[in-house]
Amino acid sequence: MASFQYQARDSSGATHRGVMEALSESDAARKLKSSKLFPVSIKAANGRRKRRIPEEHIIRFFFDLSDLMVAGLPLDRALSLISANQTHKRFQRVVQELFESVQAGNDLSGAMSQYRDVFGALSDHMIRAGEASGALGPILKRLAQYLEQRRIFRQSMMSAMIYPAILLSTSTVSVVILLVYVIPRFGQIFHELNQPVPLITQVLIDTGLWLRQYGWAVPLVAAAALLAGKYLLRRPGGRRALDKFLFQFPFSRYLILFSEMTRFCRTLGTMLESGVPLLRALTLGQGLIMNGRLRESMDPLHQEIKVGRSMSNFFRSRAAFPARMGTILRISEEQGNLGAGLLSLSEYFEKELQRTLQRIMTMAEPLVILCTGGFIGVIVMSMFSAIFGINNIRF
Repeated sequence: MASFQYQARDSSGATHRGVMEALSESDAARKLKSSKLFPVSIKAANGRRKRRIPEEHIIRFFFDLSDLMVAGLPLDRALSLISANQTHKRFQRVVQELFESVQAGNDLSGAMSQYRDVFGALSDHMIRAGEASGALGPILKRLAQYLEQRRIFRQSMMSAMIYPAILLSTSTVSVVILLVYVIPRFGQIFHELNQPVPLITQVLIDTGLWLRQYGWAVPLVAAAALLAGKYLLRRPGGRRALDKFLFQFPFSRYLILFSEMTRFCRTLGTMLESGVPLLRALTLGQGLIMNGRLRESMDPLHQEIKVGRSMSNFFRSRAAFPARMGTILRISEEQGNLGAGLLSLSEYFEKELQRTLQRIMTMAEPLVILCTGGFIGVIVMSMFSAIFGINNIRF
């Protein structure tokens, strides 16, 4: 299936634009005609740029749509009201195109499948399950709550790193100013007096002079290294090597495992609670795992579930996963409530990860202060030793 961007008119002459999946342009034209639309232009849309919509607008859209549908409004009327109240122009066009597609006879999942770059594959699966079960309104609310929890978790991780990053940046700037503008003046004084400079002071002077002459190259080298790293990570071999390397160390393995399991368990639990079949939910959940080494270790899970084995036995038989995971899943399977057990595990992994990162940030702050203070102390001591050495100058 490929994506095609179309422009068509209905029997009243109104213009309809959108993106649809079809086998070919002729197949897209046939689908438009079956929807009582007359195609004006159809072109391949595979190379179109991804539409970037702020996540808060998408979350608000799902909350509003859920509330309106629970209140009893028809789907097309709800989409029309939401589109009229949108403040983000690009997203307003997306909602308007959803409204036109639904008016043309498509269901919501069919209309939104053309905008997976905006709403994501998870939304598509959950909405299809909601339409099949007749509980689309509550499932839309559950989807919005999932996206909101994911956004809060990501923001909390970023907020925990802001203060140490600011502290490290200001400390680095202070040290660079001392090296480039303060220390070299002492070297100039000793040079004019034709006197030797203490070794540590000379090292700092040479460092400051090098930064003054070639410091412009440092950001260029850093940018080149960053671009080279991004290029290597895009290649399967480079990404696989990095994932394997990070998974060898206990601390990085812990962070990777808990962050990945938070996302996996929350996604899978939300989909199961919404009525998505387990095998289909597993396919999407495993696809969201970013670390290649962990994804490879979880590849057999889908096949084991397919042949009738339990999920709890899979995780209990692998030492890489916490023992709590197998225990909670076994209890949930016995109670027939696997989705709730997965959501409980996601909350556990999230809290443990936040607690660990908070400890790291708490330790990082005094560590940055001590390192910066120690380096500045070395600079000050070198300055004083040079000043005291002036008293020994022979005129």
